[in-house]
Amino acid sequence: MSRTTLRPVLHAVSAVPLVLGLLSWDLLRGAFSGAAIVAIAFEILRLRHPGLRNWLAELVPVFRPREARRPSGAMWLALGYAVAVWLPPPAALVGILSGALADPAASLVGGRWGGGKPKSWIGTAAAATVTSGVAFLVGFGPVPAASAGLAAAALERWPAGLDDNLLVAPGTAAAVWLLA
Repeated sequence: MSRTTLRPVLHAVSAVPLVLGLLSWDLLRGAFSGAAIVAIAFEILRLRHPGLRNWLAELVPVFRPREARRPSGAMWLALGYAVAVWLPPPAALVGILSGALADPAASLVGGRWGGGKPKSWIGTAAAATVTSGVAFLVGFGPVPAASAGLAAAALERWPAGLDDNLLVAPGTAAAVWLLA
């Protein structure tokens, strides 16, 4: 499986621990917080040890060239989930699912129909649509669901130096929580 296919698949399955929320929201908070700590430690090791970094890049070919010298999107995603999970459960659920599904949707749709541009508008529309759908399915009304979609779209396109994986889950969760 190529990096362009494997990376969105891994991104999407990163929300699987949400199943723990069915058992206990506190267990889920612990799992995502612990995962963030492990992700930070893992990135420190990966970046400090070129042999490990190269071996991982061959074993799991998902790293972008720029991630050879800086933290990967996976670490930022884990941190984003760890922040989002501390918001009230229905909003946190939307944020984490948005973090898991909106970015891969934007990547796949934008890659297919976005004219080869990174962060294409069609990809952004896909992120907004997926997030709005998730919020609606979770039980939020049309206005909070649409607002969640707009928040995810804006955060997915974030132009500043922060990774969008860090921003989408907590930002979307906060938006839907504030507007619900």
